[in-house]
Amino acid sequence: MVVPACPSLMQGLPARYAVRVFSQLKRLQADTERILQSLQENQDGNQWLVVLGLSKSTIQKLDDDHNSLGGVEYRFQWEGSAGLIKVVPSHTHDMTTDQVTRSIDDRLSAMGIRSIDRKWAATSTYKPTPTKGKQGDQAFIPPSRCPAPQQPAGWPTFVIETGVSESLPRLREDAKWWLAASSGDVRIVLVISIKRTSVSFEKWQLAPSNAPRPLTRAYINTLRLPGPNIPPLFQQPAIIQQAYSAHEVKVTSARIEGAPMILPFAALYDRPPGPREVDIVLDPQDFRDITSILF
Repeated sequence: MVVPACPSLMQGLPARYAVRVFSQLKRLQADTERILQSLQENQDGNQWLVVLGLSKSTIQKLDDDHNSLGGVEYRFQWEGSAGLIKVVPSHTHDMTTDQVTRSIDDRLSAMGIRSIDRKWAATSTYKPTPTKGKQGDQAFIPPSRCPAPQQPAGWPTFVIETGVSESLPRLREDAKWWLAASSGDVRIVLVISIKRTSVSFEKWQLAPSNAPRPLTRAYINTLRLPGPNIPPLFQQPAIIQQAYSAHEVKVTSARIEGAPMILPFAALYDRPPGPREVDIVLDPQDFRDITSILF
């Protein structure tokens, strides 16, 4: 019997993505090892594996135990009995993601905000319903959403999704998922696409959907909206808004285009800024630091 795939997990995948009907974890490990080897040899390509026919116990194991696939690092998303595995190609991807968090931490520390007044959730899983869940590459949780003892954390305000060049269309679908699944609680998703000679950073957020056609940066300019850095400050139903890339920065070994990028303080902390608290501005030097391991 062929198990049908979940359409929402299939959107934006590269042409060479792999599909398997689950039989045992050992075979799944072998599949992800082949994907990893291809990524390491080619420095790009497919990093996605669609897995069909997953039991609840296997979903729980893949979600809870990141040693489930041996030494292959991955991120996991599922809906019903279908899962989507993103193979992490190298430590440089994790280090690029982590350097973004360090740059943000540096700015917050300079404002006098203690490290205890924020949490980075790393690959924590978020479940909008009992039948679906997703892990990001990093996620920022302000104090107002930090969990009480033995209680789950609230939705993050800021999420990072990182992948290779051919993953960019899927990473954009991931950004839309976070904004919609959280009903607008996630205010910003930073999509990082690592190519052989460049890295692009896209800041995704929600905007009112009363525009007559889909929002793009060029179209936003014609609407005379307040600008690409208008802060997504207030939760509104995601169904009456649309996700769009509000700002993009591109980094190569020779130049940086589009910096600075502004992350509104109120969007990150889910409250207005206090004395000494200002928006986080990632300047060209920050982006040079973030990508230093790549170039």
